[in-house]
Amino acid sequence: MQEIRLLELFSRVYRRLVRRLAPIFQAEGLSGTEILVLWKLRKKASLRVTELAGRIGIPPSTFTGIVDRLEARGLLERVPDPEDRRSTLVRGTPALAGLMDRLAAAIEGELKRIFNSLPEDCRRRLLADMEALNYYLEGEEGEGHGRT
Repeated sequence: MQEIRLLELFSRVYRRLVRRLAPIFQAEGLSGTEILVLWKLRKKASLRVTELAGRIGIPPSTFTGIVDRLEARGLLERVPDPEDRRSTLVRGTPALAGLMDRLAAAIEGELKRIFNSLPEDCRRRLLADMEALNYYLEGEEGEGHGRT
């Protein structure tokens, strides 16, 4: 079952990369899940709480605690959704921008160190193959192509 082996490898690589990046997150007092929430908000101006929880794959009951902690730190804020009075939007604050700039630089440095140990042709092939797979999956799911 080559397909299951691929899934196992994706999972192992992901877990190993997150473990290598964890000290960067921990230095800022953040968990990997909190970083993921902040990263998604950095890419979008604002998102509905339920949409953001769904994109990350976290149950809304768990997600509320994450949003509470990040809001208490001044990194994001909840605002009423102008299109739906029953919904709440979450958006980043100016403090988030500075934090994410610092994190992006540190993460980029660590990832460069990891990926630069691979031969150049392997890195290019890996990037092209992962982009192709992502593009295909987005099309299957009806999402906008190119969105991460």
